[in-house]
Amino acid sequence: MGFLLGPLFYFYVRGTLFDNRKFSKKDLIHLIPAFINLISITPYLLTPFSYKLALAERIFKDTMLAKTFTVGLYPNIVNIIARPTLLALYTIAVIVMLCQFWANMKTNDYIPKKQSRKILIWLFSFVFTVIITSVSFAVLSYLFLREHNPDMANFKTSLLMNIVGFCLLMVPVSLLIFPEILYGIPQATNNKKNDFVSLKTNKKREDKSILKNDIVNNSIIISEKEEKNEVQTDFQEKDIEPRFIELSQSILDYIKESEIYLNPNFSMEELSRSMNVPKHHLYYCFNTILNIKLTKIRAELRIEHAKKLLEQGLSDSLTLDAIVNKAGFSSRSSFQSVFKDEVGCTPGEYLKMKSEIVS
Repeated sequence: MGFLLGPLFYFYVRGTLFDNRKFSKKDLIHLIPAFINLISITPYLLTPFSYKLALAERIFKDTMLAKTFTVGLYPNIVNIIARPTLLALYTIAVIVMLCQFWANMKTNDYIPKKQSRKILIWLFSFVFTVIITSVSFAVLSYLFLREHNPDMANFKTSLLMNIVGFCLLMVPVSLLIFPEILYGIPQATNNKKNDFVSLKTNKKREDKSILKNDIVNNSIIISEKEEKNEVQTDFQEKDIEPRFIELSQSILDYIKESEIYLNPNFSMEELSRSMNVPKHHLYYCFNTILNIKLTKIRAELRIEHAKKLLEQGLSDSLTLDAIVNKAGFSSRSSFQSVFKDEVGCTPGEYLKMKSEIVS
């Protein structure tokens, strides 16, 4: 696993920067060290568990054995030196890649600059964390190899080990505090074959309105044509690539026109698969442009559909459970809960109120 840290680190940064997580045949070169190590330790992996347990007990009693004992085809000291060295080389490659991307970012019109700056700050911080961790491990490895009979208890409680633990803890914590870093840097593309926006453009009317978010009631409304320039200016001030504004509109149109929200299993994964749009692009549109969660839109559209079914008198010919299923809900309890949250009353109270208005 130690030989995979460098390649995986490199693949993650590259995929985040260039919005392409495809694994090519050339990338197999990066896995050669890990593959060699796997071949080396395969005989040890095939040994009985009792042998592994006995070896662990011997190393626990005599730490010098960890330096001299050969588990695979070459001495263990090779792994102790090679792992941090390989990680250091990949860290240098990542830093070079980040600096090149930073230098070329201003001239690239297909990436959202604001999101790019956020991600670059995160990636540089991540690289800094990796450097501190690698240096700490390298120093610990040097001290371990230098001492004739190292005390493992002192190593485990040393300042360097605490630094390593703190750095490793900060990575998942930062993901919880700043979840937008998971979106990466979504980049618009000129690939017409897989571009959902381009495929939908030919079907759009010339006077189609552009989306706008109503912050007061946290619901999505479509602005009239005369407000189009004002909305576009607002998004430009937020440094949002126009193509993602179009994608956001296409997402809303697709959800409503296809009625995919009536699918009980409708989720971000299902939407990504149906539209052939990367999931992190969808997250970026919902959280940065639309400023609303998919679950909120799904609930609103399902309840509107359920209200139509109730108003059409289908409640007389269909049971409530049937209407629940037709509206895309998995259970009556979830339907009633969402209905009350959206409408402010139960389905029965809503029907009673409607009948009183008609009469």
